[in-house]
Amino acid sequence: MQRRNFIQSSLTLLAATSVAVPIVAQKYTPPKKGFKVKAIETRYKNKIIYGETPIDFKLLSSDTENRLSIFISTNNQKGFGPPLHVHHSVDEFFCVLEGKFLFQSGDEILSLEKGDTIYIPRNEKHCFTYDGETSGTLLVGITPAKGMEDFFAVMGKQLSGHGMPDMKAMQAVYKLYNSEILGPPMK
Repeated sequence: MQRRNFIQSSLTLLAATSVAVPIVAQKYTPPKKGFKVKAIETRYKNKIIYGETPIDFKLLSSDTENRLSIFISTNNQKGFGPPLHVHHSVDEFFCVLEGKFLFQSGDEILSLEKGDTIYIPRNEKHCFTYDGETSGTLLVGITPAKGMEDFFAVMGKQLSGHGMPDMKAMQAVYKLYNSEILGPPMK
């Protein structure tokens, strides 16, 4: 009996090790030097327009071994924002650079103005809307960030037409990125 347990334990350890070795063997190679991204530039393939809101990626997940992605979002459309949603595998932060925004985090509604920052952990329902009179600008960070640039590019295409986008199609995109829509946008 002890020999059988020893053999089973050894085989389990061997199988686990053989799976883990390729993962451990992969080595992250950071950019060889720092880089600058000008105010009017984006590091992503193309400029993303989410509805009428431009999203300019300044730091890509590929720059940071999928640890972090940062973008600037400029919103000139009062009352525009994403639907109530949740991300199951990423945390986000939003820092208001200009303007005024209303955020829902969990069941709490918060008003954020220039200089204010909000952190939204994974699995926390949230949404926001632009509530200013001129333009509003957010600095947004996502961690871990694998694939999130592509999420915004796909969603930008979904929202490129006029009128309400197809909610079933939007929900399908959210699910692809381990997220889900829970309700309508804030008004």
